[in-house]
Amino acid sequence: MIYELVPNELHNELDNFLKSLEKITQQNIEICPFCENNDFYTIRSTPTVTYRCKTCNKYCTAATNTPFNRLTPFNWLEMIFAYRIENKSYQYIANKLNCSLEKVIRRDHAIVSYLETNYNSLYQWYTDNKQAKIPTTLAEQHKMMNTKIIELLNEQKPICIHCGSTDTTKIGTRTCYRCKRCRHSFNILSDTQLNKLPRSDLWLEFIDLLVSGENNLQIEKKMNFSSNTVRRWRSAWCDMMKNWDCNALAIWCSRH
Repeated sequence: MIYELVPNELHNELDNFLKSLEKITQQNIEICPFCENNDFYTIRSTPTVTYRCKTCNKYCTAATNTPFNRLTPFNWLEMIFAYRIENKSYQYIANKLNCSLEKVIRRDHAIVSYLETNYNSLYQWYTDNKQAKIPTTLAEQHKMMNTKIIELLNEQKPICIHCGSTDTTKIGTRTCYRCKRCRHSFNILSDTQLNKLPRSDLWLEFIDLLVSGENNLQIEKKMNFSSNTVRRWRSAWCDMMKNWDCNALAIWCSRH
């Protein structure tokens, strides 16, 4: 069924990719992933078959040095890949596998990362094809996030956190206000990580890049940010997504 949905010119890469997944699923290795020596022995068979190389003395599994490391059970990977090619939603797959939405999204991200590194043509087709775009649930949460941010930045008379009055006025250019009744100043973002993020004019653009699947290096270049800034902003926004009940979107955007 998979081969019928993938263009003929990509069948060789698809075949190699599926063989790679099969090796990981069977948990057998041919060479050490660290020193490429084949002199190793099994030290543990559960929960994951683990080997130790006699040459470099390092421990490894069939998924070592791949995005699939620790993403057991490994037999889910090919199933998720097939379902996504069939344009099945994350929630549909989660129901089929009787697992959380988070587990499905993380494995799909791992598949994309592995394809990008090892099977570029298949990666291009997979990410360009409609099944790799964000599903309706994530698109709706993305829209809700943008709406909340716009409302937040354009709030004129928020409720005073000190006396509950709505007779407030904005001071400065961000989210600071003063209550005309009790004369106290307050910031509606004071209890959130957003209070530490400057350049609110770039918030929407940054979230758009997260949702589109851009990695940290790509965001650094496009927004002229430092690597530390990108990591800090990604962490802050993923936390806000969870606070605003956009958990699926937070999982999607947590990928680095």
